[in-house]
Amino acid sequence: MKDKYLEISIVKNKKELNDVFKIREIVFVNGQNCPWECEMDGLDDSAKHIIVKYKGKTIGCARIRFPGNRTKLERIALLKEYRGKGFGRELMNYLIRYCRRKKVEEIFLHSQLYVKNFYKKCGFRLRGKIFLEAGIEHIEMYYEELNKDKRSLL
Repeated sequence: MKDKYLEISIVKNKKELNDVFKIREIVFVNGQNCPWECEMDGLDDSAKHIIVKYKGKTIGCARIRFPGNRTKLERIALLKEYRGKGFGRELMNYLIRYCRRKKVEEIFLHSQLYVKNFYKKCGFRLRGKIFLEAGIEHIEMYYEELNKDKRSLL
């Protein structure tokens, strides 16, 4: 899906970062009762932030961190009224392309259980056991294609 009104980019300024934090507040704090102190975990300063806009309005976001030689996709969110329209898939494609350009060793995320099938469709595979994060069931997932790309180079 290519929509000429959809813009996905790295956050460029303080206003965009505040817009990203507002999306996270709406989706995670208000929508899922995630405690504010869990959502604002002190890791934002060392992360790359992604903003999603539709017709100029901020509708989603994501955060990318680089713990060790791995890349963790976090805080992936879209406002409820924009879900199921292909925007989430476009965001994931953007994140994967960004990580590939950085030549990362691994891309992983902690998926809430109810959206794990969405991430599977994006090429992620389950790893490990279900765990609680902010009182919500999650499971770790990794991007399988990145590993296939490396194996084909050997």
